[in-house]
Amino acid sequence: MQEYSIQRSQRRCHSTDRPFGPGESYYSAVLVRGGELRRMDLASDAWTGPPEGALGWWKCRIPEKRRGALKPAPAHVLLSTLETLSEEGNQPVLSYLLALLLVRRKILTEPATHGTDDAPNPSLLHLVHAPSQREFWIPVCEPSLDACQAYHDQLTRLLFSEE
Repeated sequence: MQEYSIQRSQRRCHSTDRPFGPGESYYSAVLVRGGELRRMDLASDAWTGPPEGALGWWKCRIPEKRRGALKPAPAHVLLSTLETLSEEGNQPVLSYLLALLLVRRKILTEPATHGTDDAPNPSLLHLVHAPSQREFWIPVCEPSLDACQAYHDQLTRLLFSEE
């Protein structure tokens, strides 16, 4: 099977040179011009059927703009939030879950314990933010199954903000 390269949509009508808007449908056709495959995009109101000599055609749609799309909160905001949560101490499960997510994102790491005789405390999670050398001691807390949705909602509000 041979593969062919066809350029991407220019998001403009070939006939009117009008740009397509969000959510607008249009038609694309592939033609051979000068020995090359060329794509032609036409607005729905300019489409009268496939152009002569078209090898193929299809209907497309410009994606809608997403309103209120969520974007991840910056690392420094999350670290500050973790610091506040751990200082206040009134939401230990939330600070534990946030710390785990920051480890997963590789913002926080467990410090290396080279040759220390001290056994780590299993009830505390010791984490470090390497660039700033900030240390965090987070109590290990297992959330109850019943409260998982509430913690999920709280973490979503902490981790993401609307654009």
